[in-house]
Amino acid sequence: MARRGGEPRIHPVLKVLSTEAARALDARAAEGGVSPLLLMESAGRGAAMTVRAWDKSVVGKRILAVCGTGGNGGDALAAARWLGQWGADPRAILLGEPRGPAAEQAAAFRASFPESVLTVQDGKDIAALEAWLAEADLVLDGILGVGLSGKARGLVAAAIEALHASGVPVVALDLPSGLSADTGWVSGPAVRVDLTLAMGALKPCHLLPPAAELCGEVRVVDVAYPPGVWDEVDPVALVLEDDDVRALLPPRPRFGHKGTFGEVLVVGGSVGMAGAAALAAQGALRAGAGLVHVLTPEPVFPIVAGLVPEALVHPGPTAAGTFSPEAAAEAVRLAEGMDVVVVGPGLGRGAGPAEVVRALVLGRIPLVLDADALYALAHEPELLGGAHGELVLTPHPGEFGRLVGADPEEIVPDKIRWARDRARAWRATVVLKGPPTAIASPDGVYLTTTGNTALAHGGSGDVLAGMVAGLWASGARATAAASAAAFVHGRAADALTVGSSPRAVLPTDLLAALGPAFSAVEG
Repeated sequence: MARRGGEPRIHPVLKVLSTEAARALDARAAEGGVSPLLLMESAGRGAAMTVRAWDKSVVGKRILAVCGTGGNGGDALAAARWLGQWGADPRAILLGEPRGPAAEQAAAFRASFPESVLTVQDGKDIAALEAWLAEADLVLDGILGVGLSGKARGLVAAAIEALHASGVPVVALDLPSGLSADTGWVSGPAVRVDLTLAMGALKPCHLLPPAAELCGEVRVVDVAYPPGVWDEVDPVALVLEDDDVRALLPPRPRFGHKGTFGEVLVVGGSVGMAGAAALAAQGALRAGAGLVHVLTPEPVFPIVAGLVPEALVHPGPTAAGTFSPEAAAEAVRLAEGMDVVVVGPGLGRGAGPAEVVRALVLGRIPLVLDADALYALAHEPELLGGAHGELVLTPHPGEFGRLVGADPEEIVPDKIRWARDRARAWRATVVLKGPPTAIASPDGVYLTTTGNTALAHGGSGDVLAGMVAGLWASGARATAAASAAAFVHGRAADALTVGSSPRAVLPTDLLAALGPAFSAVEG
């Protein structure tokens, strides 16, 4: 079947930029005639407008900008000056003498509010900062920006700790001071803020825990970059929205029939885990597959058939409640007539399941690999490095960690890099589940921020694996299918928790919510 579904068009503010890319953006703008001071003024005014919209009224409020000596401090000074022009009572604390355009912003602030500037030169003066903090209604954190490498130290670290302990609402300019822009790691003292104003574009720390937990609400501030410079920098990831996902969905021709929308085979289930295979099959059907087959061990065949009457269910050779090694030949035989095969949900572990996975991978069949199939691959990783067909892997961090031999706690803060590098090494699409979920192909990374802890139930991943297969079989490209499935899967969870607790949402509820979720995305 021909694969359809192209690449989404992403608005610049939903690009995720590394430190290197953010600096390159500034450099390209300067080369085009937009000076650093003009960009700083644009960023500061945009930040002030966002704060005013967020706080509803700044009139009469004492707003304290705590400023480092670089560009982040200059942005905070500009924002505070604009807020003062609009009725706030602004103050500024300078942690040393500002440099470059930030020095010009400091001069402009002094010209407007000459009695409202305090310079702190070393840690012995930190009491003065704490006194001004105690009188503030709102703090603008402009201490450090994307330039931090390693831990904050000295006066800067003392100022960060004072802000963190103050109890005053804090708005961070670009990112909370103390965080590294490029990962979710928190390696030293950092400020927990109420609102983060991402300048121009998101950075990885805004999205990846644990750093993202310190960012509060994140809003992107438009900065006056020439439109053309966005095409000159490469983002580390792109965040998906409804319009983007709509472009990824395969079409549903008016005169289409079940043959038009492809066939999916689910290979999975075992004694005690029949429901996983059934959930995957239902996920594929709900995502639009025309026909869904299930190959499952003979003892659970009647259970799966009863749970999914819409599927064609086939009993397979069994040993000790899971597939026997002989089931591998049956799996390959059935797969030959399919557009996509899902293998892993409820599959179980042992010699038989491992042989089934090996045979399907070596058969160069389009595969969605989930759950116990990933366990089998972790014990035979050379299969991913060898010749295989098109693959989509859907691991959670624990499964991914087993595949790459790393602790999951190392993976989550650096999820974008891990997913991108493994997608290239394995020549596959990797869906490293969230939040946020990273969907990586050898060409790049998409992120979806939809979803919530309603998805933290066993079985939710089985639904997602089936959805990927259903969209893939019905005409989307592999990465497009994975991206759209992850986005809609999360959107369904979001809808289910409006007026309801996420703790009470089950995967079967998720299945019922997929229709409205797809409809909302399709417009």
